[in-house]
Amino acid sequence: MEEKVLVLLQKAGWFKGRKVDISKYVAALINEEYIVFKRAFDFLEEYGDLVIQFERSDSYVTLTINPIDAVSSIFREVSENYERYCGESFVIIGDIPKMEMTLYISSSGKFYGGYDDFLICLGDDFYHALYNIVSGAKLEVILVEEG
Repeated sequence: MEEKVLVLLQKAGWFKGRKVDISKYVAALINEEYIVFKRAFDFLEEYGDLVIQFERSDSYVTLTINPIDAVSSIFREVSENYERYCGESFVIIGDIPKMEMTLYISSSGKFYGGYDDFLICLGDDFYHALYNIVSGAKLEVILVEEG
């Protein structure tokens, strides 16, 4: 794992073997008609409740792993469009308010960032996604039209 990512995670309270109660997340996600598949469940148990702060350009950015807060920032229909476009299920896992981006894990384990009709594949796993976000990597932005 990239040292920079590991340090950020540890500062946020993550440690190997971390496991939090996510019953509140699961209930909220089901209420919003998300299907909480195993990868999403396992991810939220390990990383749920983390608030990851990092500096980017000339400001501090906060990435929060909290689906309850994130679902209030986007209509479920928008994430359903993302699912249709990618051909797999998504679960909203958090957000980056300063970037106006909601974060998702897909059923294949990839991580995505979305804003309205725009979607970015952030990485094939959480570490790569976090590294790409923190480093400001230039990633392809996909226009997802309503289905």
